[in-house]
Parts: sequence; structure tokens; C-alpha cells
Amino acid sequence: MSRSDPTNALCYPLHDRDCAEKRLSKLKGVGVLRVVRLLGKGHSSTVLEVELASGARAALKILRIDSKRDSLLQECSLMKKAYPLAPEVITCGDDYIVMELVSGTPAVDTLKLGENIVTNVLKILSSGRGLDILGVDHEELSRADKHVVITHRGTVKILDYESASPSDHPRNLCRLISWTLHRVLGLDLRSAEIASLLRKYKETGEPERREVFRELVTHIRGVLENQQQVKPA
Repeated sequence: MSRSDPTNALCYPLHDRDCAEKRLSKLKGVGVLRVVRLLGKGHSSTVLEVELASGARAALKILRIDSKRDSLLQECSLMKKAYPLAPEVITCGDDYIVMELVSGTPAVDTLKLGENIVTNVLKILSSGRGLDILGVDHEELSRADKHVVITHRGTVKILDYESASPSDHPRNLCRLISWTLHRVLGLDLRSAEIASLLRKYKETGEPERREVFRELVTHIRGVLENQQQVKPA
């Protein structure tokens, strides 16, 4: 393997041929044929595009050699619970997750371009509501630039469950409202009505949250449609 061979990223931050070959041999046992390219590097893991023995492409998340985490099994379990909002898990082990390769555009880019704002915002918020119903608290959606993707089919995928945890009272919806409306679109969320609804959503549980969500959607739709109407031509 050359230093530029993407297979070397299997043992990032080391460029150790023996380590990479050992990990690749293990992955071949679960259907990974080869590493195609590096997709990203995080604090505890690396994400790569891989080709499976079937010929399909997938994403591989694998623990860095210097990671302080000892397992990806809980993350794998939460991803399975969160599917189809999370990428579909193909297989996983202590130090790897092989999953669906999500193809699409970061939601932050789509929103900033002003494309189908109302529809896309409501899709994103519905995905947060979906995670809340499933009892998975992502915990990183207040700054979701790297975590929310609008696929080429127009669906929303929420990525990276490294910090996620099971919860009886998750707040993904509240975090996504803050991110989409305030951080990305620059809207003021201090209106009495929306502040009251957010507080009520945080303080109540199911099934009361269902009705609060409906009220939030109605209010947010109105705010977004009004903003579009007042924009200069």
C-alpha cells in the first residue's frame, strides 16, 4: 500500500501497512471488498466510502487508532433504532459500522440558497420530531450543519450518532428549531407564542407533545410564508 492509498486511513492517524491490512482483512469477513476514498475524519473515528463484495457502495465508520472510545456498538444500536431517519446499518462490530452511503446536499446549503424553504424546514423539523418519538436524543442538533442532509430523493437523513443516547424525553425538535430558524435563517425565536410552545414541548411528554408539535408547525409555517411575502423582489 502506498502512503496515498485510502486503505491507510483504516488506521488513522497512523500510516501502518500491517495495521491497515489486518483491519481490511477483518472487514472483508463482513463483506467489505475495498476502500474507495476518505470521506471525513472526526475526533474518535474516520468515515470512508467502501465497495462491498456485492458491488454496492457503502459508508464505513471505523474507530481511530488513538480513539478514547472503546466501542461503536451503542452508536450502531441507536442508528438501528433511528432508521430510516438515520442511515441504514448494514453490519457493525466493536470498532466499525458499515452503513448506507447517503447521497445528497447538506441541509444548511439548501436552506441558505432559499430553495423550497417552507417545505424543507418542515421536513427537517419532522425528522427531529421523529427522533423524539423513537426515544433517541442526538444531542448535537443545535449546530447541525454537518448532521442533516437532504437526499436526492428529497428525504431528510440525520447523521452521526456518536454523542446520541436513549432518552425518555429527547429534545431533537427544539434543537432543530433553534438551528434552522435562528442560526441558519436568522429569525427571531423570542416571540411569545413560539417561546411558549417550545417551553411546553420541553416540559410535557407524549401524547401531549403531538398536539404541541402541530401548533408549532402551524405557527412556523406562517412565519416562513410571511417572511417570503415581505422579501424584496
